[in-house]
Amino acid sequence: MANSKLQIANKTKGVTLIEMLIVIMIVGILSAVAFRTIDTTRYQSKFDATVKEMEEIVEGIIGNPNLISDGRRVDFGYVGDMGRLPDSLLALVVNDGGNWKGPYLPRKFLEDQFGLITDAWGNRYEYSKEYGYIRSSGGGKQTLTMKIADSLSDLFANKISGVVTDINGLPPADLSSKINIRITIPQNGNLVDYTINPRPDGYFEFSPENDCPIPIGNHRLVVKKLYGSQDSVTRLISVTARSHIITEIRFSTGFKNNLKYVENTGVVYGDSLNYIGFSIFNSGDSITLDSLIIIHLDSTAFLETVEAAGNLIWDYNSHGSIRAGINNTIEFDVKPTIAPNSITRFDLCSFMNIQIGPGMPINLTGNRVSIRFSDGSIIDFIPSVSTKENFYKEE
Repeated sequence: MANSKLQIANKTKGVTLIEMLIVIMIVGILSAVAFRTIDTTRYQSKFDATVKEMEEIVEGIIGNPNLISDGRRVDFGYVGDMGRLPDSLLALVVNDGGNWKGPYLPRKFLEDQFGLITDAWGNRYEYSKEYGYIRSSGGGKQTLTMKIADSLSDLFANKISGVVTDINGLPPADLSSKINIRITIPQNGNLVDYTINPRPDGYFEFSPENDCPIPIGNHRLVVKKLYGSQDSVTRLISVTARSHIITEIRFSTGFKNNLKYVENTGVVYGDSLNYIGFSIFNSGDSITLDSLIIIHLDSTAFLETVEAAGNLIWDYNSHGSIRAGINNTIEFDVKPTIAPNSITRFDLCSFMNIQIGPGMPINLTGNRVSIRFSDGSIIDFIPSVSTKENFYKEE
């Protein structure tokens, strides 16, 4: 019995070879799992660091859209100052000349420029200026590609358009060639001015179609009169990617209000008091008038002829015998030139009650009349009744 008990005791103290192998296998599995977990965690950490760094680099190139001041985006990065993509990523922290206003990245990149051009695995970024992307090899496991924009045209082929009017809301008309619209934009590293004139109706456009593609950024737009007091209006236009910015430019004065009504010269006359005579004074440069529009008359009436300085300049018989009504443009057959500092008499003759046909004369006594000339000048008056007999012939 004693020997039997001893044998049992020895069995409980020993470890079999099978048990040892099982333990070793378990330890190996746990070690493999641990190493795999550590490797995955380390890779994810480098992955996240690389993605964050690539986002910071893209932000340095095209700016942070969340930086707003007075309702306007203020940060457009390297592209907003230079009007092009950087030739290399180092240009984001090293002065690139021209209109460079960097650095465009946080301080950590200034202190470690090598870190700027390499990912978290120490591999150099692939940067394509031509196609607009940054790429990391992802430590050899997976490629990470970040676009700077969906399309480079989104950054460089935007549009600005608008309408120029004066204080009365009127377009420049025949003065359009004397209105200068200038925009200053960055292009290939330097600031460049583009200048156009508005159309007679005031419309203007800077766009790729007009050989002036607009890059993202805050751009200065200056609209200036090239005559008289040379008034100007300045706007700071904020252009985001893939945008068409529409703006309205309104001057605080008239485009050309140099033609002034000469007080107390407006009269109605004629046997039926259906003629209006008045004088204007030209306080500016010599003006050649193309047309006029009666923009207000208290009566519904239609005009047969217009004279300037006693000369016939428009006759309804030459225009299909159709009389001119309110808001009709009367294009002069003979264009009068109004000399500087001179007074010129105009006569609007024979107002009738219908536009076509025999008609009846309209008595204009007490009617207020407003006239806009082709240069933009507006005169407004209530003519008195002429006390002279045969006023029209005497004048």
